[in-house]
Amino acid sequence: MFDILIIGSGPSGSHAAQQAVTSGRKVALLDIGYSDRRFDEMVPAKPFSEIRRSDENQRKYFLGDDPAESLRCQDRAGAHLTPARQHMIRNQDRLFPLLSDTFAPLQSTGLGGLGISWGANCFALEDFELDRIGIPASELRPYYDDAAREVGLSGRTDDSLAPLIANLDRSLIQPPLPLDSNAETILRRYDRSRARYESRGFYMGQSLLAMLSKPQHDRLANAQTDMDFWADVGRSVYRPRFTLERLGGASNFTHLTGFLVSRFREDRDGVIVECQNVQTGAGTLFSTRKLLLAAGAINSARLALESLHAYGQRLPILCNPNHWIAAINLSMLGKPARDRRHSLSQLTILIKAEHGGPDYVLAQVYSYRSLLMFRLLKDLPLPVRPGLLFLRLIATAFTCVNVHFPDWPSPDRWIQLNESGSGSALQASCLFSDTEREWLHANEKRLLRSLVRLRCIPLQVAKPIHGASIHYAGTLPYAPHVPGAPDTPHTDEDRRPFTTSAGGRLAGTANVYVADGSTWRYMPAKGLTLTLMANARRVANQALRDLAAEDERAL
Repeated sequence: MFDILIIGSGPSGSHAAQQAVTSGRKVALLDIGYSDRRFDEMVPAKPFSEIRRSDENQRKYFLGDDPAESLRCQDRAGAHLTPARQHMIRNQDRLFPLLSDTFAPLQSTGLGGLGISWGANCFALEDFELDRIGIPASELRPYYDDAAREVGLSGRTDDSLAPLIANLDRSLIQPPLPLDSNAETILRRYDRSRARYESRGFYMGQSLLAMLSKPQHDRLANAQTDMDFWADVGRSVYRPRFTLERLGGASNFTHLTGFLVSRFREDRDGVIVECQNVQTGAGTLFSTRKLLLAAGAINSARLALESLHAYGQRLPILCNPNHWIAAINLSMLGKPARDRRHSLSQLTILIKAEHGGPDYVLAQVYSYRSLLMFRLLKDLPLPVRPGLLFLRLIATAFTCVNVHFPDWPSPDRWIQLNESGSGSALQASCLFSDTEREWLHANEKRLLRSLVRLRCIPLQVAKPIHGASIHYAGTLPYAPHVPGAPDTPHTDEDRRPFTTSAGGRLAGTANVYVADGSTWRYMPAKGLTLTLMANARRVANQALRDLAAEDERAL
């Protein structure tokens, strides 16, 4: 019998575990937990350019064991997954079947969840965004700081994006790493007319990243080798497994890997969790007083539906619409670029949305190099040899802009669990109305016009199938306050099935809490991961308080 058992090892699960372990309670974390550490040993701690010139073994980690499979993965969500990251989705189709023609998400089976390939972009959301999501901003602020201390942040606090980290203690942010040559020229041009851009609702600054510029714990400052997509050399870019590895030394923490959770059921002592060993297929039971679902919005919903036998019940799903813009920065065309750089987002753009409300459209600016130019060939309207020559000519000026739009509940975007003779499987549909598509198009045009003013000329806009943003939420949303119910949000009784209280408790249960993005009522365009970590800590703390209250009543 554990006091708290957490399902899922991603950003939410790992931070919920850390919060719970500090209480001294008996805590366990349960997940499938595939891992692949080969590449950390295989990839040398050298700059990308030197590796390309001299390393005879580079094929092993740039192309992996099955190069053809690596290339096929580019046609689905997660095209950026390099061989070192592909264990994140190992056996996902078999273990987490999902049927849809309009939604292609990634469902992680790896140790660290979707945080295995997280781009490390961080935001402390503004109060209006947290209010729309359903999280009390005043409660979340101290947990934002706790999450920031754990992941290690670097970035600027004095540019156009500074007001947008208002809920974060800025003293926790390390100095930024240098921008690469491409981003430096773009930001310089923006700064020359910064007031004019800001008057139009266009804000640009250096990306705030969960990446160290100074050593912290057992992690090193980023060495700027441009190999961040290929391995975790130096551990400068935060991954959830780092937290779990440090928790491994705590006597009150147990990490149970190799288990696929099937369902849960409550009894008078707490919750029974039914699992299957992924290697042997043998069934196993675990008991806990409090259960925290942190398996991600899709799989926490799957567990809730399976456990409550709610087949055919439709639940909402939120996912940021995601576009990619390929552009050429004219200021860098034909010019050499500095070799030393990191691979992650260099710049962040926020645009106040077209309708004049407080919503934003988000864009992250990357300089494309270490992901290798050959990956772009299939998208060029040129034969292979001329295509490679063209890419070499524009290499230092080639810019990728990853665009995220907000999402809100719609009856046309849903998931449901269907039962069949061979077992259950999720079905999903994610469609957008003409009005929604027009809104997306209008705001994308505003971004494209601004890029042209910055002398970044768009070449192509790619619109992958919905789900490619790898941002999912909203399946078990916070229930609005019920008139006549007690004012204390953590004691409100939930009236609607498959919703959660403000404290994270799942409707219709006494001891099951939801600690991931399933609870969100709204999906802002800004990256969600730092908020997921902070909120998971808040929910874990609520479960701990409820345990303490139960123990006190028992005395």
